Amino acid sequence: MGAVTTEQQKLVLNAFAMTLQNNLVTAQAVTWNEYDGEMDDRNGLQVLEQVTPRYTVTRTENGVKDLSTGTDGTVFGSELFEITGTFNANMGWGDFVKIKSIGDARESKALLGAATSMAERIDAYVMAIAVNASCDYLGDGTTSIDEWIDAAQAYARLKENGVGDNDLSFIMNHTDEMKLGDQLVKLPNESGAGTYRRGFSGELSGIKTLFTNQLPVLTTGTRLATGEAAINGANQNVNYADVAKAGTVNGRRMTQTLVLDAAGTKTYRAGEVFTIPDVFAFDNRKQAAVSPARLQQFTVLADATAVAGAVTLTIYPAMIVPGSGSGDNININTAHATVTAAPADNAVLTFLGAASATLSPRALIQKEAVIVNTVPLILPASDTSMRRRLSKIPLTVRMWQHSDFYTGEHGVRFDVAMNVNIRERMRIARFNGS
Repeated sequence: MGAVTTEQQKLVLNAFAMTLQNNLVTAQAVTWNEYDGEMDDRNGLQVLEQVTPRYTVTRTENGVKDLSTGTDGTVFGSELFEITGTFNANMGWGDFVKIKSIGDARESKALLGAATSMAERIDAYVMAIAVNASCDYLGDGTTSIDEWIDAAQAYARLKENGVGDNDLSFIMNHTDEMKLGDQLVKLPNESGAGTYRRGFSGELSGIKTLFTNQLPVLTTGTRLATGEAAINGANQNVNYADVAKAGTVNGRRMTQTLVLDAAGTKTYRAGEVFTIPDVFAFDNRKQAAVSPARLQQFTVLADATAVAGAVTLTIYPAMIVPGSGSGDNININTAHATVTAAPADNAVLTFLGAASATLSPRALIQKEAVIVNTVPLILPASDTSMRRRLSKIPLTVRMWQHSDFYTGEHGVRFDVAMNVNIRERMRIARFNGS
């Protein structure tokens, strides 16, 4: 094999980076952030981000509020972000040395395959964490999207959660793309004819619509949909001050444990969604139940198995009841309330989906809800290597050529360091048709 020049190395890395970027669906849908410094095989990186507190605002007639008993307490929440993982693609030396011009790079099936495969794998990783992070799940969990209302219900839910209209993205699969296009084709106007020629694309309700085959599936546990798991003990609500910071439960803020009675040895899977009777969603902006009233949905954050008729689930959101607690916690809980009331003892949970069912959620995501944290990988002291930062998102690819003195083998590897972290689960909604 011939020698590889520096310019040749650059064009290969540039072409890989460009192909990777162009094939990343999540490049548009979530936030990407690159930290300073370098990551090696030992260090990793942790970053703590502060969450803005909320306050209870009151109205007083004929004067101002009497604060002689003191002002409201303040609790700053926090979320812990980590970078501990990497993605790799690699190729043999023969595929690499054939690339001697930008034209060769564009035509190289090996280079295209490596970069596209990495993009697909990264998309699948991001989507699996982002989509199943949501506690809001509309629809039946399986049906494709073929009507406007199927997607609009997710938008309505985010508006109930106080989410703005900026940087929203629908993410669906290509079956939905086909079925939505079919609906437009049937319209007796020019838009239908245009869809017939070009397919469905662009926006839905003014929201950017993306299509990918990398959306996750969720296999539910062996629990029944209803009639099995019941609340074991009343008043399992918590104070916001106790769950505001990362690391309290399951390493994330606004989470708690929920003790249940269960029937036999049943399993519960991370990402599952359930409701509890008489526990309604609360709008802490207007200090009232969400209208029209609906039961608050909760998501399971970690797999669990019932043993001897009992199980403890880690859930989101934490159940914070307005006016609960004592002292400063009364106003703090009211400002950050998530539910109208704590569940009663023996209240029976209702889960979305039958036992061991396969759910296939689509998602509406606000960009700031999910953050992909990246960091450049350290350049090795041996062999030949270089790095290239993608132009549209802050992700740095490291290319490393290696030769083995003893075996004579040559190879090239491409690596990126990144972790997906959830900044705000309430800014994500899962949905299906019904």
